[in-house]
Amino acid sequence: MTGHESERTKDVPPPLNHTSENRKSLREQMASQVEAYLEAGGQVEVVERGKRSDQPRKPNNRYGSRPI
Repeated sequence: MTGHESERTKDVPPPLNHTSENRKSLREQMASQVEAYLEAGGQVEVVERGKRSDQPRKPNNRYGSRPI
């Protein structure tokens, strides 16, 4: 494992060709991972459409604040 990889990304396979067989395989793999996560006590939270975890901030207006 190189210095920039994390524990979460070390098991991620390289990108696949976008064929129907590869997509089906990926869907099955994801379904089994979700099932294992739920069986281990994990929960999935449904978030309403458009909701954000970080509220929008007022833009920082610094126009003309530096001397010429």
